[in-house]
Amino acid sequence: MKDKIQNLIFYCFTALLAISIAYWVKVLPDHTIAVFLYPHAKITEIFYNTSLLYVKGIGYSSIDGTFAIGRECMGIKFIVMLFGMTACMFVKHFKRFQKVLWCMVSLAGAILIGIFISCIRIIGSIPLVSHPKFPLFHSSIGISLYFLALMLSYALLNRLFRSDHHEKVI
Repeated sequence: MKDKIQNLIFYCFTALLAISIAYWVKVLPDHTIAVFLYPHAKITEIFYNTSLLYVKGIGYSSIDGTFAIGRECMGIKFIVMLFGMTACMFVKHFKRFQKVLWCMVSLAGAILIGIFISCIRIIGSIPLVSHPKFPLFHSSIGISLYFLALMLSYALLNRLFRSDHHEKVI
């Protein structure tokens, strides 16, 4: 019973932390967004051998203004979802202080995976930027990548923890 109460407290803490992170990123000042978007911009510059400039209020923009990497491109909603899923789904495997460590590992892992998947999304979308249905393609690429990453993360962690033996992992 005590473990279930600890888990419930952990779930509430995780939800509060996830909501706080999502809100915090929404209200971040522009200069902080420039720092957070830097990995996305740098990887895009390297991949496409181009230069991006930071434009206040917009984000990193291509020299010709064809595309921009803005606040929404960080994948914060995905990071929050991945953090919530990994933290809450696997906390049952930890005791006391280990739960807090698992929370920190889940957040750090979600951030790293989020940056990686967001970069893939950006790199995959840039060739389609001149297409009239670009927003649809960009959203579809994002949804597909984020969903696949959530499924793979769950499957990998489920296998790692060998939990839910009755559940078949795809």
